[in-house]
Amino acid sequence: MDSAIVTSLIAAGSATGGILLKTAFDVAIERGRDRKANEDRFIEERKAVYDEFLRLNAAQFRYRGELRRVTLIARAGRQVRPEVLSRFPDSPMGDLVEALEKVRRVARTYEVVQVAERVVELHGDGVTALRFYLQGDAPTYGLPLFLVDRFGEDQSREFVAAYRRDLRLGPPEGAAESFPIVERQMPFPMPQAEEALRAYLRSEPAAAQDIGDILPPRPLLAGDERLLETPEYRALIRDDEASS
Repeated sequence: MDSAIVTSLIAAGSATGGILLKTAFDVAIERGRDRKANEDRFIEERKAVYDEFLRLNAAQFRYRGELRRVTLIARAGRQVRPEVLSRFPDSPMGDLVEALEKVRRVARTYEVVQVAERVVELHGDGVTALRFYLQGDAPTYGLPLFLVDRFGEDQSREFVAAYRRDLRLGPPEGAAESFPIVERQMPFPMPQAEEALRAYLRSEPAAAQDIGDILPPRPLLAGDERLLETPEYRALIRDDEASS
């Protein structure tokens, strides 16, 4: 075969390869643009899902606060006003679990799903902590509930940070890279601290046993005794017991 022809074929092959490479590169770029367009299109949808999850998380915090007040009254052996119980709000926990499923469906990163799952699990621990708050005899009866609330506050910040990364927002201008997470000096990571609290509550009979219809009064800390005498609490206690 003529060397000129060979040279031409090699050159043609190189040119064809170059065309194929460029075509593949152009297709990759176009796919990247399409992917980004799709992601941008769904950013607002994801943000709406994440904001709804945060709203329901805050609602569950408020619900637990309402429940904590009537639980303290019951722990003291007093009765809550019937009208307070009749208008007591429903728990938003079911809606929060549904919101978690939506987060799982739309999340671009696994990090935001993991934090959301921890948020819901900790609210479940809050129920156990409330049983301990009601029935525990140790002076630390309020400690698990306190920890659940503090861990929950940190989890809310973790979720905001994770969802900002998921939406490629990053921290606000001038904010720390870890925004809005509060750095704390802890002997182990937060997920391990949550698991340790969970294990403690599972081991406590006062947190695990069923709540009976009639409970004898439990000992109260001085701070909780003072709380029961505040106008906020006296408005919740039945009239014939509010002055006792």
